[in-house]
Amino acid sequence: MKAAILLMDNCFGTGINGILDALIAANYSLIKSGAMPLFEWELVSLDGNRVTPTNGLRIEADCDLASFIARPEQPDIWIIPGIYQSASNFEKVQTAMRQSEVMVPVLQRHVVDNKMIVCMCTGAFLLAQADLLGKNPALMHWRNEHHFRRAFPHLTIDSQNTIAEYGNLLCSIGGSMAYEYLVLRLVERFAGHQTAINTAKLLMMDLNAPPAAPYRAHQYQPEHQDALVQQAQLYLQRNSSQDISMVEVAQELNISDRQLKRRFAAALDCSPLQYLQRLRVNQACSLLEATQLPSNKIVLEVGYQDESSFRRLFKKQMAMTMESYRQQFGIQHQQHMAVG
Repeated sequence: MKAAILLMDNCFGTGINGILDALIAANYSLIKSGAMPLFEWELVSLDGNRVTPTNGLRIEADCDLASFIARPEQPDIWIIPGIYQSASNFEKVQTAMRQSEVMVPVLQRHVVDNKMIVCMCTGAFLLAQADLLGKNPALMHWRNEHHFRRAFPHLTIDSQNTIAEYGNLLCSIGGSMAYEYLVLRLVERFAGHQTAINTAKLLMMDLNAPPAAPYRAHQYQPEHQDALVQQAQLYLQRNSSQDISMVEVAQELNISDRQLKRRFAAALDCSPLQYLQRLRVNQACSLLEATQLPSNKIVLEVGYQDESSFRRLFKKQMAMTMESYRQQFGIQHQQHMAVG
């Protein structure tokens, strides 16, 4: 299996190296099992020059795009890493999209030839430009979701899964470990389950990727310019632990309940009640991370009287129980000062 890996300036350098390390580990696992190595790869930049990722550690390209696609033999797999790391403004996103536009016909021909595309994080923007997602939701790091919605308002985003397969399209969210998980899925598909297990153990990773929900920064909220919704958000934030009526919130803002729902949907893609539920789950996450307060006390602290109801809500939003969340992100060990 020959893979072409796209390089672009301001890409996520750790992701590129993570892909290479995982492919090398997969080949090593195959050799140790008595099989031949399966994966070959070339690093392709648009102009053939080395690129500078956001970490500043430059990566050398093996070939320029024009020369690469002129060859009679084309790759079995195109790997599109995060083509830029989380940008601070939409204009930077647009610049990156214009630079990568030359890849659109390349990927479209690749799909017509029934070959595979592996896409990570902001690579989803390039798939959307090439109209290759169809009705499938895009996956990316949560920091880029608001940019994607602005650029492609007709498309949807999968914020729950770490990896998704759509036929010959294999996609993942961003982050350091998502790249290795994605390659493990690639290894399992083409080299078999046992080789994927061996590779995962060699990398000291779980084979199956965890859900994405727990890793979303719960303080993060999409930016918007609706002053009334901002006012409502502030009210809900200040009173989230109280018994709140959305009708009363609407009256506080001198609008109807229906108008409040419509404005929230346009600005935040959720209802006021859903926003309040997120606030309460976020507050519970903070308490689970930083305190040893029992879970039943946390439920009361965030404004719920029905413990079972809140536990269902927490598991639905975070894809794990409160106890599992604390085990993963909470304080596990007390630190003791050394006695001299």
